[in-house]
Order: sequence, then C-alpha cells, then structure tokens
Amino acid sequence: MITLIKNEFYKQKREWSFLFLLMLSLLPVLTGGAGAIFNDSTKALTDLFFFMNNQFAMFFPMVLFILVGFLFYQEYKNKTYINWITYGYPKYKLFLTKVLVALIIGTCFALMLLFLFFCLIFGLQITGKTTADISELLTITTGFLLETAIIIPVTVCAGAIVINLSRNIIIASVTGVIYGFVSCFFIGSEIGFIVPNGFAYRIALYFSDKSSYYDNPVRATIGGSIISLLAFIILLLIGVGLFAHKRKIES
Repeated sequence: MITLIKNEFYKQKREWSFLFLLMLSLLPVLTGGAGAIFNDSTKALTDLFFFMNNQFAMFFPMVLFILVGFLFYQEYKNKTYINWITYGYPKYKLFLTKVLVALIIGTCFALMLLFLFFCLIFGLQITGKTTADISELLTITTGFLLETAIIIPVTVCAGAIVINLSRNIIIASVTGVIYGFVSCFFIGSEIGFIVPNGFAYRIALYFSDKSSYYDNPVRATIGGSIISLLAFIILLLIGVGLFAHKRKIES
C-alpha cells in the first residue's frame, strides 16, 4: 500500500492540472479578498468568513470531483491500470490508494485556503478594514475544519463512483458542478442535515453565528453526524465493489 501511495504522489508531481485545481480551490478567498480590499467600508470577521464559506461550500465539491476523477482517469487514459494488476496488487488496494491520495490532496487544498484566509484577515487588520482576535479566529477555524472533515471524505467517494462508472473526466467534472449546486439547495432547509454537505455548511456557520444553526440542534447534530458517517461508509463500499468488479480497462 505504501508503494502504491508513493507511486501515486510521484506521478502527480508531473501534472500541472493540480495547480489549476489549487487555484480553483483558493477562489473563495481570492474573490472575497479582492472585494474586501477595494471596499472602503470595514468588514466584520464573521461577514468575511460567511462570504468565503458560501463559495467554498459550492466550489470545493467541484474541485474534489475533478481531483479524484483525474486520479482515476489517468489510469484509463494511459492504460496503466492493468500494469498494477499484473504486479499482484488487489483491486481494492488500488482503489483505496487513489481515494486516500485524493483525501490528502483535498485536505491540503482546504488548509491552504484557510491559511490564505488568515493572511487576508491579517492584511485587513493592518489596514484597519477588519477587527479580529485570536479567540474568534480559533472558533471559526474549528467550524471550518469540521466542515471539511465531512465534505472531503463524502465527496471524494461520490466522485470516485462517478469516474469509475463513466471513465470520462468530462462527465465526472460536470457531475461535480451539479453536485456542488444541488448540495447548496439544502443549506437553508431545516431538514438539510440529511445532506452531508449542507449539514457541514451549517456546522461551520454555527461557530461564527449560533443563530444560523437548526431550530432543533440536537436532532440535527445527531442525525447529520450519523447520516454523514453512513454516507461515507456506503459510498466507499460501493466504490470498492464497483472498482473490483468493473470491466477490464482495455475493453
């Protein structure tokens, strides 16, 4: 497994497409930062986070779909999948390797976004365009990390299923765009916790504005947590089963 993971990262060093995905994942802070810099009014930290998180909830699932789709599509396009099979590696290990690499890269992207957001806040503080203390930043960080801990695993597994069904990066990318938009439809609903991405979004906002959470917080928190965990497990198992029993890549 370690050999597979090392090989996967070695292959990605030569791929410039990941730079594009990184820039796309940083878009929420770049656009929000530009607006805050050129706006003469002072912005509260919660307002800046709200804007950034809105775009993050919509765009980041798209990034993850394209990311995991590209990892699998490389094997289909280059017909290298069969090489690893001949080396005696079980199919489930090949699948889990790519999912794990997608999880690691996706997490790094999210952490880079958070770091860039901190840099933006620091710059705005220097210019007097916002005010924030350490406790506020830590609170918002907690919410954002919980949000990513839900969005990344569920979305990566969903994307892995789509790319292995279609074996087409364009279909996977378009599905990712639809997935991102559809997830946002459930954000404002009181039963939106049944959708992991919508639930994750509300958790993040809770740490910046408690009034934005569900009217029945206990039901929503327990239900959303259980559903998100089950969604990850079920999607992962479906993905493993699909990959293990799929047609040969050369067909």
